[in-house]
Amino acid sequence: MITPYHLNKTIKGDYRMIVISDIHGHLDRFKSLLQKVKYTPEDYLIILGDFVEKGDQVIETIHYVERLKQNPRTYVLMGNCEWALDALLTIPELASQIPQYLKRISANGCIREVYHKLHLDDGKETMLGVQKQIAEYLSEELKFISHLPVTLKINQFLFVHAGIEKRKDYKNSSLSSLLEMQYFLDQGHVLNEMVIVGHLPTSNYSTHTIDNQIIIDEKKKIISIDGGTGVKSISQLNALIIESKDNQITYQKEYVQPLPYSLVYQEIQQEAHDIHKISFPYFEVQIQKRESQFSLCYQKETNQTLWIKNEFLYRKHGKDYCLDDYTDCMLSIPSQAKVKVIGIYDKYAYVIYQDQVGWIELKYLCMKS
Repeated sequence: MITPYHLNKTIKGDYRMIVISDIHGHLDRFKSLLQKVKYTPEDYLIILGDFVEKGDQVIETIHYVERLKQNPRTYVLMGNCEWALDALLTIPELASQIPQYLKRISANGCIREVYHKLHLDDGKETMLGVQKQIAEYLSEELKFISHLPVTLKINQFLFVHAGIEKRKDYKNSSLSSLLEMQYFLDQGHVLNEMVIVGHLPTSNYSTHTIDNQIIIDEKKKIISIDGGTGVKSISQLNALIIESKDNQITYQKEYVQPLPYSLVYQEIQQEAHDIHKISFPYFEVQIQKRESQFSLCYQKETNQTLWIKNEFLYRKHGKDYCLDDYTDCMLSIPSQAKVKVIGIYDKYAYVIYQDQVGWIELKYLCMKS
């Protein structure tokens, strides 16, 4: 069992600090982001946890983070996914939860990878045996994870994966708060430090748009940076760049979002309309009217009525749901503008134009550009 601990460091003079969170086994995306921000070993690099599970390159990501950690200017924090991974593989009483984890929680990740690699899916081994074999296979990775701190204070900044309780002695916040607190930006804190967190995708704070950009709230002294990588179909991996020069602090934002580009070859003009959004945890909808491309749906908890593309709807246990975060925004776009293509759905394209997610008719899209 991991024992939580806290770090306190001081940096003197000018510095450049790069903060990244919730990589979730997306190593290629992580490397691209480091390259984009022009990271060098002279920079301070802080990873706010959740670099494991949910992606296809988890073990490789752990090894890469380990190598980065050899630089004394790199700090890696514990996230709820690292904590859960260690607990699931080292606490015998949790062995029985492995099948549920494989079935419901993780579509990929290192537990699933090793589970299949060791042919433990043949059903011949007990769950305790499965737990033991996977833990032995990942022993070095678990050793690295088990020594990660849960908070890091550097100068006037406090770094933590999810949030802290409203108390001056933040180190005595419950572990669930530090690693799993929801909507920390809404709850706030009482410290003088700027608290920087990941964990909750920033898009969850937006009521009408799908917006994965970093949120900097100077008044609340909170910066939230999780761009939804590994948990949302529309996501990005964010980097917060903090520079201190002559005791003056500046912030910059950067991100990677590996989607293909295309051109809109003809101007699109849409009538002004209210924009609605479906987001976690309110995915259940009531279908009021079905048409060939979209269905008119009602979302009870948010009291919204909106048109949802039919491909985004599914039925389970007699109820209808939207697959993921969704917006009914119909975009107006000038001719020859570049858009990022999220997906093609029959006669419509789901795209991003100037950081706004929405729909256009496919006929306006030049797919070969």
